[in-house]
Amino acid sequence: MNTRCWKIGPSVVAALTVVLTVVIAAGCAGRYGSIRWDNGVEKSFVAGQVLPGHRYYTAGSDTTPLAILALREDHPLRSDLWAEVTMTPEILARFVDRMRGTRTEGPWGRVVLDDRNNPIGAWYSVFDPTPVKLLDDGGVVVAPPMGDTQGTMSIPRMDRDMK
Repeated sequence: MNTRCWKIGPSVVAALTVVLTVVIAAGCAGRYGSIRWDNGVEKSFVAGQVLPGHRYYTAGSDTTPLAILALREDHPLRSDLWAEVTMTPEILARFVDRMRGTRTEGPWGRVVLDDRNNPIGAWYSVFDPTPVKLLDDGGVVVAPPMGDTQGTMSIPRMDRDMK
């Protein structure tokens, strides 16, 4: 019976381990953007300025949303948990006014950024933003805040609650 033994040196094992680790990490990580504070975005929402070339979505009530999300048309939202709204300055001003209500602080405007810090949209809500997952086809997955007008909330799990 003839058996062959392959001798693999420590440097080959180390190199294979590094390559395997990088491949696994890249496959699991995905691409994520971010949502950051932006006074200019907040001012545009308060002024009722509809961003050209953007699609608008709301989460929560049809009359008093928990959040408004605007995304560039080349980055469509991939979620059934938001409602698309054909936005006009009048509708936006009404939403903003109702979301503000009698609050002394908030809602706040934030810019939505891709993984290279390029602006792809805007977020307006009293609630903290949720993760921004970037899909290979240009689509975006953003979980809406789930809460009530008293400020309590939970964030949906992206693997379970998002389409």
